[in-house]
Amino acid sequence: MRWRYDVYVCPDADAPDHGLNCRDRMEVIEGTFHDYGYRDGFQLAHGRAEESGHAAVWSTSPHNGKTTLVYQHIRGGGPCADCPPTVPGRGPWTTHVLGDCFMCEQCAAQARRRVAVDRRWSEDECPWYWPVLNRVLRG
Repeated sequence: MRWRYDVYVCPDADAPDHGLNCRDRMEVIEGTFHDYGYRDGFQLAHGRAEESGHAAVWSTSPHNGKTTLVYQHIRGGGPCADCPPTVPGRGPWTTHVLGDCFMCEQCAAQARRRVAVDRRWSEDECPWYWPVLNRVLRG
């Protein structure tokens, strides 16, 4: 049984501006990655999003067949989940305690500091609030 990772790209020219609700418009590209190949899938999605605007990776469980969004990238970063509405913060797909989301670096750094203080960790020990792609590529 193998985990499957499919890379999708939104063909809409306004992809960075139309929001994240475009799964029905996305097209699968260049195949499927399995198991630890997810790193290559994430890198491919990142590169394709830089070209076309928005790309994502969905993983399918070999156990129950359910599909889950595991990575996405928008050229220029997605709208920050923590910034107030009046602040146009944008950032990468980021690990979060409540599920991955887009976060700007300022909000992510502030959250890491807060968790580190609460748990008496150094900021580097905090497992959350880091760009997903950076964590994946570090292994």
